[in-house]
Amino acid sequence: MPVPFADLFTGMIIFPMFLLFARLGTAIMVFPAISDPSVNVRVRLLITLGTCFLLLPLLGDTFPTLPNRTADMLLLLFGEMVVGLMLGLGARLMMSAMSVAGELIAFMAGFQSASLFDPSTNTNSGAPAVFLTLCAGVVVLGLDLHHQLILATIESYKLFKPGVMPEVSSIAAVYVEMMTVIMRLGLQLAAPIVVAGLLTNVMFGVLNRLVPQLQIFFISVPVTITVSVVLLAAGLGTMLQLWATATQDRLTLFQVEEGAD
Repeated sequence: MPVPFADLFTGMIIFPMFLLFARLGTAIMVFPAISDPSVNVRVRLLITLGTCFLLLPLLGDTFPTLPNRTADMLLLLFGEMVVGLMLGLGARLMMSAMSVAGELIAFMAGFQSASLFDPSTNTNSGAPAVFLTLCAGVVVLGLDLHHQLILATIESYKLFKPGVMPEVSSIAAVYVEMMTVIMRLGLQLAAPIVVAGLLTNVMFGVLNRLVPQLQIFFISVPVTITVSVVLLAAGLGTMLQLWATATQDRLTLFQVEEGAD
């Protein structure tokens, strides 16, 4: 008995497209710059659909047949979304390193009260954190890291076939390693300004002991802010280069796992 055309079309085109959309769409929805709330949801949807149409001929042989049970379909869909989350979460977490560096700089420079709206998180953050996060988003697009996300999606089908769930223990270990990387990188990025802030505070502390009558607060705050802003402007290029290098090495959580091994 011949297979109806509708069933054949669903099994060969619609179902693989649906699985690919689940993995790639989840990755795009958490990937930096593209997933920002300032980017229209329809634009993200069109980007995902267009990319899926381009990748489907390359990955058509890797998808399983259409399951007969709804439970199997939901389990398959859940696995694809988990893999997609791991694809986009690596770069998203690396953005947190910029936030950590910005908050450290804000603390040392006296910008704690100068909070601005951060479009990437929909919350208020310190002015240096918002500035560095926006710069990092520009670097992501300028270095075509979003193109590497597409390549990582293709490579992910070699590691995780549709229907094969990643091990929870491996995901947890990778996530812990990623948190260590973020904190270390954030401290490295903010280290020059943190050291300069500490030295400035020590200098004014000694000056206050020598000249108690001096209104040290009104003198130290402008000097600390000026020194921090000058150091930030002078070292911004190096900071972005260091962050971009670290992000390229850990674009996805899979790369962290390979580095840990």
